[in-house]
Amino acid sequence: MKSRYALGVALLSACILSGASPATAGGSNHVVSVVTDYAGGRMYFEPKVLHVNPGDTVTWINRSAEEHNVITFPDGYPQGAAAFQSPLFEKAGDEWSVTLTVAGTYEYHCLPHLPMGMHGTVIVGKPSAQEEFHVPSAAEVAAYRDQMLEWFDDEEEANYRPREERDSPAGSQTN
Repeated sequence: MKSRYALGVALLSACILSGASPATAGGSNHVVSVVTDYAGGRMYFEPKVLHVNPGDTVTWINRSAEEHNVITFPDGYPQGAAAFQSPLFEKAGDEWSVTLTVAGTYEYHCLPHLPMGMHGTVIVGKPSAQEEFHVPSAAEVAAYRDQMLEWFDDEEEANYRPREERDSPAGSQTN
């Protein structure tokens, strides 16, 4: 009995030290920090690229009082999956989670800080091939653009750029 207890404590300690949570009903929980680096003049997700298994949960935690959110690009998730969008994080400690069951690449960003390059990627299982990404309808693109116009006055900043024109962290990880 003592050895089972010791093994359980060792596994829990390993999870805590690795930044992962113990397995939930469907899989593991992974944490992405939403970081505002005032001294460095940048905002980012840490890690920028996260590899998980289907059924795992990803939890984003705001590490400052800066307003942030997490939203997929209209064409930044696998066919057959759903887009996701968190509520606005308003204070340090705000968090939001999503369980990802469809394998592939999920490209997301912080809408208020997209012009600053605040984006990240979650790869569930294996990365998506170009033809495996969701193709947004005109209505989806229009709704996304409307959300951008809530944050940006400049029409140029609110223009949606298709995935071929965006920096793709998943594509640069093949080296």
